Amino acid sequence: MWSSEIVGVIERQTEAIHRVLSVVVKQREALKEGRLELLKDLLKDMDQAHQEAITAESMRIQVVNKIAESRKCSPTLNELAASGTLEESEAMLKAGKALRAAVESARSEMALLNSLVEENKALNDMLIDEWRRLGGNQSLSSLDLKG
Repeated sequence: MWSSEIVGVIERQTEAIHRVLSVVVKQREALKEGRLELLKDLLKDMDQAHQEAITAESMRIQVVNKIAESRKCSPTLNELAASGTLEESEAMLKAGKALRAAVESARSEMALLNSLVEENKALNDMLIDEWRRLGGNQSLSSLDLKG
């Protein structure tokens, strides 16, 4: 049945985006905790999750376009849902709503992660500038820091 095929690809894409979201949350927590060794592994996980999400999106687009062409309607969820039964329509719209929610959650978490990365970058730049300033001060070279 064509509507279950659409629901299936939408659900697969939603799951893929949830995997991306999960990795982003783990990255944010690792960055907040200063766990750089974990971040390296999470970057690999993100690459894999991102590729899965891209593949799922591509599959969804192909299926939707193929079915929309056969049903002679626009390849939008609303038009496809309108061309089916009430039950099919409800299932497609429910899957679409879940996909939109997953995308919004991922965008929100990515914005938080980006903000945290920018904050860490600014702090690192400030520390580097301070170390350079202190290192350039000749009077510090003779300073005895022993206790």
